[in-house]
Amino acid sequence: MRVLIGIGGGIAAYKVCELISSLFKMGIEIKVILTAGGEQFITPLTVATLARHPAYTDRDFWQPIHHRPLHIKLGEWADLLLIAPLTANTLGKLTYGLADNLLTNTVLASTCPVLLAPAMNTEMWNQESVRRNWQLLCQDSRYHSAGPAAGLLACDRVGMGRMAEPDEILPYLNSLLYTRGKLDLLGKKVLISTGGTREFFDPVRFIGNPATGKMGLALAQAAVHRGANVTLVHSTLPDVSIDNRIKTVSVINSEQMHCNMIAHFSDADLIIMSAAVADVKPASYSVQKLPKQLLPTKLELAPVPDIIAELSKLKQPHQKLIGFAAQTGDIITPALEKLQRKKLDAIVTNPVDLPDSGFGSDRNQAVILKQNGEQIDILPCSKLEMAHQILDHI
Repeated sequence: MRVLIGIGGGIAAYKVCELISSLFKMGIEIKVILTAGGEQFITPLTVATLARHPAYTDRDFWQPIHHRPLHIKLGEWADLLLIAPLTANTLGKLTYGLADNLLTNTVLASTCPVLLAPAMNTEMWNQESVRRNWQLLCQDSRYHSAGPAAGLLACDRVGMGRMAEPDEILPYLNSLLYTRGKLDLLGKKVLISTGGTREFFDPVRFIGNPATGKMGLALAQAAVHRGANVTLVHSTLPDVSIDNRIKTVSVINSEQMHCNMIAHFSDADLIIMSAAVADVKPASYSVQKLPKQLLPTKLELAPVPDIIAELSKLKQPHQKLIGFAAQTGDIITPALEKLQRKKLDAIVTNPVDLPDSGFGSDRNQAVILKQNGEQIDILPCSKLEMAHQILDHI
């Protein structure tokens, strides 16, 4: 995969160095264009060292050449173009198809998806002309946006205009490399649960499991990158920046997850229950921390609602309901039984007893089982790629 990065003039340019380093470690080939403004914040030597490839500037653009024009070669080379930070100046040029430097000429000479990461002062972002340009550009299906976010800006203002963090931009980059920019879930409403619930028997102790929420977050990212409106009901989540287009609902235990999944269910077109919900909970709860000597030697347990079974009873013909089954050993037989008993449209069964797979891992593998008997193997890959493969098949 080949990513061309255009760096605009803004203090947020320093964040792009982390992105370049991360992409290189993933085996992605990177080339960088530095605008004249971008050169005021980071040097060509810095990005060239990180990308392992010479950085291009406007000086290269205007030099005599012996072969094909530079902007044509770069535009044809790229599978994806990232512009970060996107300044108000470059935004205006892209909106109206203007090209007076290497970056903007390359954009017009290319056909690949373009990911934009705006960054500017809040007052600049809120200008009517800037907002109008942004809305016009986002109507073009070639352009995709990460951010901006609200926060403390370099000008000491607190407000909208902060560039998206690398851990938000990187998944979007990977999604676009996978989908080539298709928006096949545009307008669809997707409801996803994730994380492991915690069933407390006093204020500091609980029954739980190792689920981190990474798989459900990857599903939410993949869906929103494909145009969906996503609600993510989560108990645990990784400590990363989350796309502000994902509506997050935080819960702790199975009862709270049950209530929120029911509350959001009727609006959803696609429901994916990837959470590791407890099967039982302590039968009693102490409002005070139990002293160690008073801890029960036998913990009485009570059942919790079977959330996905209840959702299955509420499902309408236009809705699809997908379950997950974390298994050890034989992952197919128990998942098939769950698929039929709970009348799901499909179930994703994945091993949690294999290395580099399951709870807490950044990678996963699985088998998708459908009601029509179809079985689809997902070989070991990143959880984001697995999320896209699941969406492809369902």
